[in-house]
Amino acid sequence: MCSMSSLRYLMAVDPSLTCSGWALLSIAEGEVLAVGKIKSAPPSVALATRLERLQGAIKKVLTNLALGDLDVLVCEAPTTMKDPHNAIKVEQVRGLFESLGRSQGVVVPGRVNPRSVQFEVMGLKGKQLARTEVKAAAVRTVEYLYAPALRRLGLATTGAELKKHQDIVDAMLIGRFAVLRIQGALDARQSLESVFDTQTKQQRSSWRVRSCAV
Repeated sequence: MCSMSSLRYLMAVDPSLTCSGWALLSIAEGEVLAVGKIKSAPPSVALATRLERLQGAIKKVLTNLALGDLDVLVCEAPTTMKDPHNAIKVEQVRGLFESLGRSQGVVVPGRVNPRSVQFEVMGLKGKQLARTEVKAAAVRTVEYLYAPALRRLGLATTGAELKKHQDIVDAMLIGRFAVLRIQGALDARQSLESVFDTQTKQQRSSWRVRSCAV
């Protein structure tokens, strides 16, 4: 198993049975190196078949990125959902990313709480905002933090255009948070599992970034 100090890339994932967004970041610099989407077959296709096809698509992306034991994969953790059936489906997708990552030797230390991303990276405090407001704030934050990287990757940097790639936007913010967690773990010589433990109280003050969401 590799030394933590030699870790290379982080793959951050916003899992969904419809369209999962992902972003690849450098752990040392926090630079966004690649982004993408993995779309599922339509609901008219049987769930088992959709998951089977999705498994193949995820494996192809992981292989093309040549991820291995020097790399880390982190998914967004589940949120409270009104529809438990949908939550179970998304959990299956999340499990595919994590199990396929592990099969290639990728480090899968835990998951990222979306509320922590909203607080630490987007600067959203207090009462939970409506979903539309959170998504709009996410677009503004990515535009603020990653406009040069987006242009380098050939993606539009305006808010209107970024809204069309909300899955990627969310994955980039998950990646931002996760890289800060990993860097903090390296500095403190902590295990990655300890800083991605969603049951542990988040140490927010030291890793907060300037917000542009308000």
